[in-house]
Amino acid sequence: MVERRALLVRTTLLCLLLLAGIPCFSGDDDPDEGDQHEGRSEITAIEFEGNESIPESELRQVLVTRETPGFFNKFLYSSISEKLGRKNEYYNPVIFSGDLDRLRKYYKNRGFLEAGIDSTLAFSTDESTVDITVNIREGYRSIIDSLAYRGIIDAPPTIWQDILSAPRIARGDPYNSLLLEEEVKRVLRIFNNTGYPNAIFVRDSSAAKHYASTRNFSVVLTFSAGKRYLFGPIAIDQESDSIRNDPKREDITDDIILRHLDYKPGDVYSLENRISSEKNLNRLGVFDLQRINVAIPPNSDTSLFVPSFITIRPRDKHELAPELIVSNENSAFNLGAGLAYSNRNFLGGARIFSTSLRFRTQTLREFPNYFVTSSDAVANLDLTLELLQPYIFSNKIKGTWSFSFIVEKQKPYRLNIARNKLGITNRLAEYTTLFLDWTLEAVDQKLNPNFHGDPNDPETAEQLRLLSAYPQQLNSITAMTIQRDRTNDVFSPSDGFVHSFTVEEAGLLPMLSKNLFKRLPFTQFYMVSALGRWYTDLTTHRFSILAFKLKGALEGKWGESRSDTSRLIPQTYRFYAGGSGSLRGWNSRELIAHADPQLAQLGGNLLLEASVELRTALLQNLHDGLFDKFWVVQFVDVGNLWPEIHNFRFQEIAINAGLGLRYDTFFGPFRIDWGFRIYNPMEPQGQRWITQRKLFPQTFKEGVFHFGIGHAF
Repeated sequence: MVERRALLVRTTLLCLLLLAGIPCFSGDDDPDEGDQHEGRSEITAIEFEGNESIPESELRQVLVTRETPGFFNKFLYSSISEKLGRKNEYYNPVIFSGDLDRLRKYYKNRGFLEAGIDSTLAFSTDESTVDITVNIREGYRSIIDSLAYRGIIDAPPTIWQDILSAPRIARGDPYNSLLLEEEVKRVLRIFNNTGYPNAIFVRDSSAAKHYASTRNFSVVLTFSAGKRYLFGPIAIDQESDSIRNDPKREDITDDIILRHLDYKPGDVYSLENRISSEKNLNRLGVFDLQRINVAIPPNSDTSLFVPSFITIRPRDKHELAPELIVSNENSAFNLGAGLAYSNRNFLGGARIFSTSLRFRTQTLREFPNYFVTSSDAVANLDLTLELLQPYIFSNKIKGTWSFSFIVEKQKPYRLNIARNKLGITNRLAEYTTLFLDWTLEAVDQKLNPNFHGDPNDPETAEQLRLLSAYPQQLNSITAMTIQRDRTNDVFSPSDGFVHSFTVEEAGLLPMLSKNLFKRLPFTQFYMVSALGRWYTDLTTHRFSILAFKLKGALEGKWGESRSDTSRLIPQTYRFYAGGSGSLRGWNSRELIAHADPQLAQLGGNLLLEASVELRTALLQNLHDGLFDKFWVVQFVDVGNLWPEIHNFRFQEIAINAGLGLRYDTFFGPFRIDWGFRIYNPMEPQGQRWITQRKLFPQTFKEGVFHFGIGHAF
């Protein structure tokens, strides 16, 4: 405690001295440090000249020598902790000479055999600082004149097709030793997936020869495939919990495991199929542990079969658990509680039956009037029964059936919803999934008598009148979504992308059956939406991640409903803007491009959004498992919501910026964001831009805090 107080006092005095403009030194500095660095030059800049083919950011990663940090990093290092910030960097001729050798090798491995690399040092008058310039003369870049694969003699034709289909490097490409190594790994993976688990790369018989006459390379890659193997017998072992020593589950039969494998005895051995089979078992949700081990015979063995040993540990069949709900539903922070029951392996076949009762709200202050129609509460009560069928025709297709009764309370209305839903999920490829859903939904809506829009706005008044006059709806909605996910992490991706496209249609089935059911209150409408998210690591070690999001959605009525004003697109299927997963300068359901802002609570039919975030792990160097989980985020969001597509105007696109904090947890990052408005098209002319408004009384006062679980996108 005394040491902490001393550090606090010392840091406080240091800050006061800095504010007063008085030079000062931290008490943590070694008194002999000045003698230690006497005669050495601090590196103030490292520049590159002549690097036309390789970017500077890539070359800097080769260097051990670094530029000296800025003032803030120096202060953190010397006054707070050596794990924070960075110390001064001084020129060391031995280390820098090694850097130049590494750069020469780096260029040589990328085909620049004639590259010349030297440096220019610019010292200050007293030689206390130095600017370093690395001078690069790249010269001619050698290409690959020929690329031959040897040792592939009796292999099936499919191997050659795979090898030639998507090579990492090919004839005519610039020489690159790193890409050649990746090509070797790719070819070995092809062998492993086509029955050759013992395939090896014969390095002694491989070569990349450089010819002085052409200044280019001739490359030979030699492989030894070994024998071709088939999958052999499959043994399954069911482990019990070592602590509780539970008996083995008799309802977990071998056929449950076998039908979710992507191979069977007699199939050609494939490493990819073995890995995908493990993933299939993991997706079932019935097991805590699932491993597939194989015993590959050596080439000298006469056996041609690879036996599999599968180890599983079933989860509890019955589970009744209370839930604390912290979610980000409807682009707003929700708190709630629930109770859920699960039956794993319901009626066999690894089916899962579950039922849950959940309550969540965004407005704790409205207690206890959460579902009183005339209140301003925002809350949801959901009773759901669900059955998951993991195997339909194949282990790539699973189905779900659910029935829900929902009471949803928003400020303008309360909805009583009975929803029956059937869904099919089909894994088309490793990263691509197709979702098909059919929903039959009956809705009874009650309008909040205290909710009023602008009395001078006829559009809001008409929509409220229709909601009040036609309170019941019965809709049949068919939806198809195709999604491709190439991200490298479920909760916090640093590389890859997600592309998603959805088409929905409603009203076709009721229209076909309207002769049987005369007065069905249904609406014919369509919806199309596209979503893209992209992630890139700017540093190679997850220190600074750049993320982008682009979203567009459009819906409208079709058929007889287009001319019938009494047929409304359901409130549950309209779009809303603003909130923690949308434009963060506004609250949830607060933004719309319309004269009456109350219309935002009733939704719109055209939504456009784009966002960019820079996520930085400022305390990553701590590596303490606690504070190194913090992220600082800077973001910009643009977009808006329009009542109809013909209402769209470019000048109505809203802009906000903001700052946020993230803290990584096992269930995803906990998020706090603060957004402020850069351009607000809902304001009168002359007050829309941030430069036209007062900074503290208006811009900062109108800033919005958001809380959530998981990243905004």
